[in-house]
Amino acid sequence: MKQITVLVVDDDRDVLSTLTEILTELRLSPVSAENGREALDIIRTRKIDLMITDLMMPQMNGFELIQNARRLNVNIPIAVISGHGEVRNVVSALTQGAYNFITKPFTIREIENIVKRGLRLREFSLGTHRLLEGVRNSTEMTLPNYPHLLPSVALYVVRECQWRGIEDEAALSNISICVDELLTNALLHGNDLDEGRSIFVTLAFDQEKAMISVEDQGQGFDHRKVLGELVDNVDTLPERRGLFIVHYLMDEVFFNDTGNKATMVKYLEPEVKRVLQ
Repeated sequence: MKQITVLVVDDDRDVLSTLTEILTELRLSPVSAENGREALDIIRTRKIDLMITDLMMPQMNGFELIQNARRLNVNIPIAVISGHGEVRNVVSALTQGAYNFITKPFTIREIENIVKRGLRLREFSLGTHRLLEGVRNSTEMTLPNYPHLLPSVALYVVRECQWRGIEDEAALSNISICVDELLTNALLHGNDLDEGRSIFVTLAFDQEKAMISVEDQGQGFDHRKVLGELVDNVDTLPERRGLFIVHYLMDEVFFNDTGNKATMVKYLEPEVKRVLQ
């Protein structure tokens, strides 16, 4: 079995100890560092599959660590550790390259889910998955409700974006993260892991924007209430982690009336204002 090495960075030794124990219990290989400089030394000398880092640390904070780690190895998925009131810090980390966040106090299930998502993104980045067989044409996909197919879908979507002229690495990374979040929500919450249901993905491009829709066969949800919780002046992190991430990495997010189809928009011009509908 392939050994998965996870680098944990935090100046709080109790947090380091707890995360190390959880990762070991999950049969992963944890490596710890107490500050950003020590973490960079480890990345330079060892193969790291995923990193979990605190943001507020001495010598080098988490934001600087993310930027420097990206320069050393762009394929390392990075999750950040935050408190419930650290919304601005989490948003900054997401826009600088983190793919997700862990809130204190965390559970073993939360750590397991974060690690699984990060490793899926790493597999996508390394191009290790084949394209999905259920592609009907260049802009529509119908896929069964199987978790192992999600990386293939993300890979296909990003390659379509590249073929359509989107070349910015940060934009492509954000699109892959958000596709993974919407697909995971559709699979788990919309289709309720029912293998008899399907997920429908639609891609549309023009000279101004890319539009990516993910639709499940569930009953939907009250998206107006949930999106209302994601306004910029909210001081606490929301329970729906996926929509929070998509909101801050995409320019627009909107739903159909029933809430079982989400569409995200990425404009090619960075000054376009973010919109929630």
